[in-house]
Amino acid sequence: MAHLSEHLTAPGARPAVVSDACALVDHEVGRTSGVSGLAIRSAYRVLTGVRPGMVASAIDGLLAPFADQLDPFYQEHLATGQPLADLLQAQRTSMAEALLSITDDRADRTSNRTLRRTYQRVRGSARQHVEAAAPGIAGLIAAHAPGIDWSEQSPPDPAGPPD
Repeated sequence: MAHLSEHLTAPGARPAVVSDACALVDHEVGRTSGVSGLAIRSAYRVLTGVRPGMVASAIDGLLAPFADQLDPFYQEHLATGQPLADLLQAQRTSMAEALLSITDDRADRTSNRTLRRTYQRVRGSARQHVEAAAPGIAGLIAAHAPGIDWSEQSPPDPAGPPD
């Protein structure tokens, strides 16, 4: 089975994936609420104000490592036939921590103090926001990577392979 990054980072697919991921981020930021939502929206405005196009550039730069972190979930989806949205929802904490490990590392290594401080301010609530985005992440993957077409093969036996 092909690695998820082969689908998401292919030259013909990458611009559409980045565009769709930017739309997903805009949507998820816009639907945050409460005090943490206010902090997220404020941080997002700071980040996009520092450099227009920064979100698209960041997504493009993070796409391959994010695909690497999401690949085990995608491979499980392919192997079991479980809908990707259900799988990511069921494993949302693991998925969120896998993705945040990438952004944590990048934030630690950035020389831009404003970006680092802004990230540190919102990191505490970031996991719950990434978890809430699980259906959108699944939809993004489904739009750009092949899923299971059970019309061409038999679904796996839920009892597992015969002994």
